Amino acid sequence: MTRIALASRTRTTISALVGFAIIVFLCLRPPFVIKPLQPAANSGTAAGADTTSDANSFVEPIWKSKVIPTILAKAVDAVVLLPEIRADPEAAGQKYGQREATNPFNYMIKGSGKVTQVNTESRAGTMTVEVGNGSNHETINLQIGPVVIGTALRDATGLVNFNQFTNQIDYAGVSKEMNLRAIKDALAGNAPASFAGKTIQFFGAFTFDPKSNSPIRVTPVKLEIEH
Repeated sequence: MTRIALASRTRTTISALVGFAIIVFLCLRPPFVIKPLQPAANSGTAAGADTTSDANSFVEPIWKSKVIPTILAKAVDAVVLLPEIRADPEAAGQKYGQREATNPFNYMIKGSGKVTQVNTESRAGTMTVEVGNGSNHETINLQIGPVVIGTALRDATGLVNFNQFTNQIDYAGVSKEMNLRAIKDALAGNAPASFAGKTIQFFGAFTFDPKSNSPIRVTPVKLEIEH
């Protein structure tokens, strides 16, 4: 073997040993560490918990001090409100309602009537109440949960608006929190079936959709059996 060939082979061997040493070193002391990504702040279970906590923190200080007193004081009797809405939705909305932009109007309502049906088969349960008589007769569905549909309660009082929040998720979270509190307060521990056939007084809020032919759906905050 020539001196040149021997030198070349030696360099190759040295390079291989150096490369192997580098690989071993990097395995033992890597220059970086791969870690799993943490859940995003607004996703998954953690996000749900944060949203619920934020909604509770917003609603708690105003629920009994502002929201409930406002509805009890300003709710319009169904026998007055509903005929005006049927006659002229826009005029009635301007007079009694609250809305954002061109969305449907939201109203605070009170009334009394006989409970003719209690539907607990659906998770979005309802209690049907017959209000008024003659030309003023209306069939109203009071929501009894556990699933509560809509944002009427949040939007009807004028106490809550989107500008108070940084995103739509937080805004929606407040509506959900208020709906859950409303049904809990309204039922006050009573089984929905216990209201069947009784004449009750109710206070709550609803959104009126002029395009709908269905009975209005009220989210109640207070229910009382009349004696």
